[in-house]
Amino acid sequence: MIPLAPTVLVLALPILAGCGRADDASYPRLLPLDQLTAEPAVPAHAADAIADPDSVRGELRARADAARGTVPAPTGANADALARRAEALRARAAALRDNDPGRDAGLPSCPPGTVPDPSATDPARTCTPA
Repeated sequence: MIPLAPTVLVLALPILAGCGRADDASYPRLLPLDQLTAEPAVPAHAADAIADPDSVRGELRARADAARGTVPAPTGANADALARRAEALRARAAALRDNDPGRDAGLPSCPPGTVPDPSATDPARTCTPA
């Protein structure tokens, strides 16, 4: 007996081959090999770089340096305001660090993500996940 699956595939092949169109418009044209292997065309603006690469490199470095210099460094009132703001943030961080709720209740400081366990019988009180 002949297996059914290979027979169906062999019979379906001519039917599927007849489903295509006869025109080539629906299929994209491939790039001809002579265009694919041709030397690349050099753009007109690259002629200067070909003629004098060191000059172009120097111009690019000068433009990069100029672009880096456009951001002003904080000076005068700006520097003082930034220094005051930084000091205020440091003071706030210290106040938050010192404001430990467990310290007021006689409980140990617990690592982040944990809380003191009030039901613990140990006087040191253990921490449990929050």
